[in-house]
Formats: sequence, C-alpha cells, structure tokens
Amino acid sequence: MTRTVGQHERSELIRDPAEALRRGRRLDAMLGSLRVPHPPGVTRATHSAMNAADDARQLAMARLLNARR
Repeated sequence: MTRTVGQHERSELIRDPAEALRRGRRLDAMLGSLRVPHPPGVTRATHSAMNAADDARQLAMARLLNARR
C-alpha cells in the first residue's frame, strides 16, 4: 500500500530485507539510550502490579524521549 506524505510517496512496508534491517538497527540505536533499567533480581507480584510497573517504565521512557526535543 502506498500513500503520499507531503511530496513523497511512502510505502508502509520495506520490501528490501537488507534496507529493513539497516533501518531497524538505526532505530534501535536511536532508542537504545532511552531504556530504563529493570531492578536487579527476580520480582514477584500480581499481574496488575506487574502491569502498573510496566506502565511506569514506559512513561519514564516517553518522558526521556520528549525531553530531548
């Protein structure tokens, strides 16, 4: 599927596997510094507590990302 963004036609899928891998690695490199470390060791908690911790971690990552602008 092709769509026009501004003056350029964009494809949702990258058909060349090597190009897709290069773009993925570039994106991983850009976002790698935003990873918030997990606490060390094993964590035991309820499903809702684990989801809440995951949400807090994602929020911290979003704040790091948006602070760079």
